[in-house]
Amino acid sequence: MLNRRSLSASVFFSGSLCGRSDHSAKDAQMHLHLLRRGSLNLRTRNGAVRHIDGPSLIFFPRTQDHRLDAGEPPGAELVCARLTFTGPEADLLLLGLPELLVIPLDRPSGFGPVVERLFDEAFTPAFGHGAAVDLIAELLLVMLLRHCIAEGLTEGGLLAGLADGKLARALVAMHGRPAEDLSIEQLAGIAGMSRSNFAAAFKHRVGTSPGDYLTSLRLALAKQALLQGKPLKTVAPLVGYKSATALARVFQRQLGCGPRDWLAQQQERAEADDT
Repeated sequence: MLNRRSLSASVFFSGSLCGRSDHSAKDAQMHLHLLRRGSLNLRTRNGAVRHIDGPSLIFFPRTQDHRLDAGEPPGAELVCARLTFTGPEADLLLLGLPELLVIPLDRPSGFGPVVERLFDEAFTPAFGHGAAVDLIAELLLVMLLRHCIAEGLTEGGLLAGLADGKLARALVAMHGRPAEDLSIEQLAGIAGMSRSNFAAAFKHRVGTSPGDYLTSLRLALAKQALLQGKPLKTVAPLVGYKSATALARVFQRQLGCGPRDWLAQQQERAEADDT
């Protein structure tokens, strides 16, 4: 799944923050802040204020206006990054995460060494350190997703399903073979469960039925292919539909419009963003 994604990070601040710093939802798909030392108050879009003291990872998986307030000097030592995560399965991967994650860095975690390396690069400028911190921030996001699965920090969605060893096998099959006619019986067999237990566990963990999830996955893959300029008749069999008409019906049912109208909407949005 991660091989079919486009992940990029841009570290835009590293140093001591005194006073306030506002961050806009328009800047990036996700924001990551790493508090190295000091303390700050975090104000989210609903007006809630959270005090954060000591080394911490602050992660906004979805766009959200927020403010960091480090108060008077000496303030807080921070590394801040904007993250974008695109591709047909990016939304499915991020769907189950809470709006905000705050993880103290003094607790054992698999990404601790990555954070330390990021701090070293960010606060010790050397040849290529700008490119290095961006790449390490990308690695940190992958490690953070792994941590969320291991610690059960998800609230449904793909990551919650992957946290269950049996459901994970079925999800990997769906994502690896989306064009195959995978029935619930087949998926239950892959998971090593009875049909009824599999369907119930999948709905409980992921938040939707196996059939609806597979439809969402196929639609996401179809959207990506259409945006790349592939014709509908070519895309349909790649995502498990026998004809362009069958895929068009799914678009209409799920999105309320056909593939051509959907593409036109995407083009209009892209032109509006450019202006």
